[in-house]
Amino acid sequence: MKTRNKGIYLGSKTIMPLLRGRKLHFLHRGSSADRVDSVHGIVIVCTVFTAHLLCSMMTRCAGVLYLSWKNEFGSSASQTGAIASIMSSFSYFAAVLAGIACNRWGCRTTWILGGFMMFVSSLLSFWAFQLYQMYIIGAFLGTGVALCFISSSIAVAQYYKKYYAIAMGFTTAGTSSGMIVFPPLFRLLLDTYGWRGTMLITAGLSANICVVGAFYHPPYTERRRRIKQPEPDEQLEVSQTDNESIRMEIHPKSHEHAGRLDQKKGRSLLTLASSLASELGLNLVRRSYRFTLFCLIGMQFNIAYSCFVVFLVPRAQLCGIDEQKAPFLLSLFGFCGLGARVGSGFFVTRKIPVEVTYTISIILICVAALCTQAETYVAFAASACIVGVGTGANKAMFMVLLRKIVGLSNMASGCGISYMFGGIGDLLGPIFAGMLYDKTGNFTAVFYVLAGLVAASALQMLLLPLLGKIEPGLKEKEDQPAEV
Repeated sequence: MKTRNKGIYLGSKTIMPLLRGRKLHFLHRGSSADRVDSVHGIVIVCTVFTAHLLCSMMTRCAGVLYLSWKNEFGSSASQTGAIASIMSSFSYFAAVLAGIACNRWGCRTTWILGGFMMFVSSLLSFWAFQLYQMYIIGAFLGTGVALCFISSSIAVAQYYKKYYAIAMGFTTAGTSSGMIVFPPLFRLLLDTYGWRGTMLITAGLSANICVVGAFYHPPYTERRRRIKQPEPDEQLEVSQTDNESIRMEIHPKSHEHAGRLDQKKGRSLLTLASSLASELGLNLVRRSYRFTLFCLIGMQFNIAYSCFVVFLVPRAQLCGIDEQKAPFLLSLFGFCGLGARVGSGFFVTRKIPVEVTYTISIILICVAALCTQAETYVAFAASACIVGVGTGANKAMFMVLLRKIVGLSNMASGCGISYMFGGIGDLLGPIFAGMLYDKTGNFTAVFYVLAGLVAASALQMLLLPLLGKIEPGLKEKEDQPAEV
């Protein structure tokens, strides 16, 4: 291992010091000599993979319990399906709250809190005897998933820079792994213990999220970040405000002081609104045009993604594909998505930027939508494989491109807003596709519209470099956590 100036150059024997248990210290760029143990960075990747695996347990595999819930509560198909829909929707919409929690309390606290919420909600479902109770539990559980998923994803960004794309590829593979592992496990538990016993075991598994969250500790600069002290001008303004209030008590009938007080109240409301907007991260939308476009592209992509998951198998069955073979298309989708999530990070280099990989993943979805028009089993299988590869690469590169646009210091707020847009697309996609099917009577028009929507998203990606030149831009906060 050769040293170069103050940094550390890692050659082909990078893994040897890790196997020997040595600590590799990386200096943070800038004046602060911030050091991070790279061995712990690998531990973070493993813990985040586990967290994503467990988060997908209910949000992606709740369909196995669908019939049991329907028979237990005597509800209709739409009423029962709303349980899984609420879980999925809240896992997106609560991402804004997760961003605020990460900024306020840090990733570790938010991570453990999310795991605790998932544990409690799964445990309480054992005593649920009314359908509305399951709705409340679903919302609570979805919020916990959002807290855990956002905080764990940001934790990876704090420990990696050069190999961040590869790290995110491995961690996001946990979601695809969960979609492969948990459905047969749920089926086995359901046949043995019933749905209530299955939820108790699910609660125990969810509690492990708190355990893996405890392995995370923030980098050194994150731990020593101090609360910013008010500037002298701010202190002077506060003292002047107090003096104005005292003078108003002495001269209650003074119109001049009353006018000043109204001005102060107006300023207070403006300050409150500004603080709220800053807390939610709305300044990202105002100062970064690329981020706004990125959120819109993500929403359009989620519309197509959700429609594929819902309507691919029904369309294959309507085209005469055997009912035993049609569900296997989703298995192809899952396995190809798993491979793409792991492998996509290796394609992001200096010669192939993340924008190119992200755009190619969108184009693949367009190709997959057009493949379904052949209406043969081979075409449907090819479509499932292509959309799996495109979706896997897109989900893995999503956080990498987001970090490049908004920076590490704004990532928590950026995740919250972008995932909220994605939740809108995930919620509205199947609804509009179903309305279009009811109007036309076939899925041909539906998949043509999806292909056009995704093609438009790929063209919009070409605007990112242009918007980067004209946008006001975002300022990185000082004393950021070290990146590896």
